[in-house]
Amino acid sequence: MSNAARRRYQETWLRELVSQAWKNAPGVKRRIEAAGLTPRDLYSLDDLEKLSVLKKSALPELQRTDPPFGGFCTLPRSKLRRIFSSPGPIYEALGPEIGAWHSATGLYAGGFRPGDLVINTFAYHLTPAAHMFDEGLQMIGCAVVPTGVGNTDTQVTVAQALGVTGYVGTPSFLMTILNRAEEMGVGRLPFEVAQVAAEALPESLRSVFEERYGIMTRQGFGTAELGIVAYECREKSGMHLVDDAIVQVCNPVSGEPLQKPAPPELVVTVNHRAFPMIRFGTGDLTIISNEKCPCGRTSARMLGWRGRTDELTKVRGIFIHPRLADEAAARVSGVSRYQVVVTRKDHLDELVFRVELAGAAAGPAVAAGLTRAIRDVMKLRGDVEVVPPGSIPDGAKKILDQRKWE
Repeated sequence: MSNAARRRYQETWLRELVSQAWKNAPGVKRRIEAAGLTPRDLYSLDDLEKLSVLKKSALPELQRTDPPFGGFCTLPRSKLRRIFSSPGPIYEALGPEIGAWHSATGLYAGGFRPGDLVINTFAYHLTPAAHMFDEGLQMIGCAVVPTGVGNTDTQVTVAQALGVTGYVGTPSFLMTILNRAEEMGVGRLPFEVAQVAAEALPESLRSVFEERYGIMTRQGFGTAELGIVAYECREKSGMHLVDDAIVQVCNPVSGEPLQKPAPPELVVTVNHRAFPMIRFGTGDLTIISNEKCPCGRTSARMLGWRGRTDELTKVRGIFIHPRLADEAAARVSGVSRYQVVVTRKDHLDELVFRVELAGAAAGPAVAAGLTRAIRDVMKLRGDVEVVPPGSIPDGAKKILDQRKWE
């Protein structure tokens, strides 16, 4: 598709999306009215700059004020196919349309073909990632084994017994499965292709998958609210933007579009009629390139992930926020100061909850309580390290990310 044809296509669906949202989604109508606009003022791609960015961090409060969706759903509950919940909490609605997540294009570009048998290791409960990829794989003509998260031995057994050719999940869990297969004496699993997401994919780890195990490994980018926004092709030279997503790179504070090659925030308007996100600020920093890809696709490309604008940190595919550290610490008596430290070893994320004790608190009891609280509140497993008083400086970040993405 030429750039001119893509622009015509996007402006056509943008006008239809805004019109439908104005009529059926009061939260969207309130945003447009607050900017002094009407749907007629949002006619072209350039007109989107008139509307302020909707920050992901604002959604929980908007949904509490106007439950359950903040006025951003265009359909009654009786017409919805699924409802998901992300940390915040944020509730996302999925209508009856098939393909609204736009995942099939990226999966095909990443090497999946009709007849592939694929294990999908994302969680199938509450969050949408597993369902996004499951739907896209089935649209291509793949068979899906919904293994979900965890149970590494079962993942190995299923992959070997069924002759599974494809993997969907986080890159770190793929490495865990491959290592476990060797420990179990199974040897090399029959994986030929993998689509990974929810974590950064260092080139050093990709090379292990491709050169040591022969698994063509590609990544995509998306969010629970938007679906899939970008995907890698065989060239591995950035992630192509889907035509059903209008992407801007903006100043993280003002929301104004940027032209300079700095790491600005990814702001997206997606063609999703049931849950229209218009100028949605993802909180992710990236750079967009319009240079032609060797694969021949003409779409712009996202050149990697450059961090976050907010305090959210993603660990093993799960977002954690400083307030979750506060909640975990509040569940245990005897805690004075605390800090969560995230590191990475052998391509796996590690989480350590550093804590200073208050008064005569017993270290083992505090550590045991915090271990349970981390699991219950953050939905992760982590270690607890009791440190001497004064080890955690005044004003230290609640979450210290020390990972290096080589």
